[in-house]
Amino acid sequence: MNSCLFIIDIQNGFITQNTSHIPSRVKSLLKENIFDYVIFTRFINTPYSPYVKYLNWHELISPIQQKIVGEIEPFAQIIVDKTIYTACNQETLDLLNKNNIQKVFICGIDTDSCVLKTAIDFFENNINPYVLAYYSASTGGDKFHQAGLLVLSQMIGINNIVTEPLDRVSLNKYL
Repeated sequence: MNSCLFIIDIQNGFITQNTSHIPSRVKSLLKENIFDYVIFTRFINTPYSPYVKYLNWHELISPIQQKIVGEIEPFAQIIVDKTIYTACNQETLDLLNKNNIQKVFICGIDTDSCVLKTAIDFFENNINPYVLAYYSASTGGDKFHQAGLLVLSQMIGINNIVTEPLDRVSLNKYL
């Protein structure tokens, strides 16, 4: 069975003091080269989005903020642009089906929003999601990260929250 890693929104505009440790952690994971497929997502905000309209949130509109963080950008061979929280869309579902992928590993920013929504949406599409907590964080800080993990443990199962760093050996127990 093929393995697939989703790297959610590790972009310049999401790097804060609460998330600045994530690019180097994800880079070390990518250097392990243990996944058959790696899909990066890039969040694109627009002046007319619900984020601007209802939350008065104007970030990730500029191309500089939207850029994948330089440290991991060379690994980004497949990039899926999105304007909503989830990375689970017809394009990603088709790619997973075409490549016989029934389990996905998800990491990135923010645990409490885009990572959470993506994991739940894959779960509801009968694809088994594993959230890599060590490689995820929230711009709002650890309390939001932990809240996201708590909700996910209820929604997708506590055994689908992976807290330790991954390598080829530890990945195999989930495949």
